[in-house]
Amino acid sequence: MAWLYEHPRSRNWFIGWRVSGKQFNRSTGTSDRKQAEKKLGLHNLMAAANRDKRLTEDFFYSLLGKEVQRATLRDCADRFMDGKRSKSPGTFIRYKQVMDSFCEYLHAGDTAPLIADINGETMQSFLNDVHVRTTGSTANFYHSVLRAFFNNAVDNDKLSENPAAKIESFKPSIEEAEHQRRAFDASEIKLVYQAATNSFWRFAIVCGLYTGLRLGNVATLRWSNLKNDTITTIDIKDHKELTIPVCSPFLRNMLSELRRKAGNVKAEAYIFDDYATLYLPTSKHGENNSASLSLEFRKILVKAGLLEKYQRKDQGTGASCRRTVAPLSFHSLRHTFVSTLKASGAPQMVARELAGHSSDQVNELYTHTPPELLRKSLKRLPEVFK
Repeated sequence: MAWLYEHPRSRNWFIGWRVSGKQFNRSTGTSDRKQAEKKLGLHNLMAAANRDKRLTEDFFYSLLGKEVQRATLRDCADRFMDGKRSKSPGTFIRYKQVMDSFCEYLHAGDTAPLIADINGETMQSFLNDVHVRTTGSTANFYHSVLRAFFNNAVDNDKLSENPAAKIESFKPSIEEAEHQRRAFDASEIKLVYQAATNSFWRFAIVCGLYTGLRLGNVATLRWSNLKNDTITTIDIKDHKELTIPVCSPFLRNMLSELRRKAGNVKAEAYIFDDYATLYLPTSKHGENNSASLSLEFRKILVKAGLLEKYQRKDQGTGASCRRTVAPLSFHSLRHTFVSTLKASGAPQMVARELAGHSSDQVNELYTHTPPELLRKSLKRLPEVFK
């Protein structure tokens, strides 16, 4: 049973209580004894209901004198996804896959289940099912999306607490740990370059290595993105403006040769129109063809002898079943770029700025890294190609 007491450094009354011998306390926010006693009574009612496992959503809101908002899972999921339309098409699609999968698992319809009926046990059961069919990292992504979804419901007074908050992340299996995405070494990059099937992929490999740009950004570069040996573009994932000096002589020569061969073209024209068209969204839902480009690059890796041909494990059909996680992909060039920058002595803030990574802590330290520091750091990168 909780009790009231006067705090020596506050005019307000405080509520004190013990759990397993440990004492807790919180302010009532009032100096009026009668008002404080009402809050104490409310606290004791909720504590008793919690002990008797009767602290339901309805009971919680009735104690607070609020009307329960009987929102369905499907309605909340739709509203949550409406708020995610500002994200990149690829990220939006991944979020939607998670929400659709969760709603399908619970047979969500127009009237049931209510979001208030979903508890931690249900959440854990769903995530376990995802983990069995996919990988630990995929299950953890599902967990992070659903945790954000339920936090949004709490913020909008649809729930009193997040049922996903106390669920622990999955640890990677031994197989997953062995196949984590990694960076290329110099000899592997040369093999991949030699195996490249056309001028786009040769350029994409060198550009990814010396700029850290994502594959979608490389495929959709326009001539207007190039000026004074600098690439300026918007990151396709984080929508952050990137300004990257082109310091590699090999990459500069490639760009000069591409410009010479292009002849008289408009500034807004794509450098590689065929691949930009292939990548850009092809449906009203904003879905792009990043998967087809990634698959084409994987074939180059196979040709270079760095990967085996793609094989899905015999655990069912469809995108939800487990697949072998490749240790190398185009994104590995981004890993290579960042790790090489750090190895060359570039400050952490430079690596974050050039790669487009965001961090609240870093943003508090600086607003923009000086261009001369970026260029100085990039000039330290070793030249793989001669």
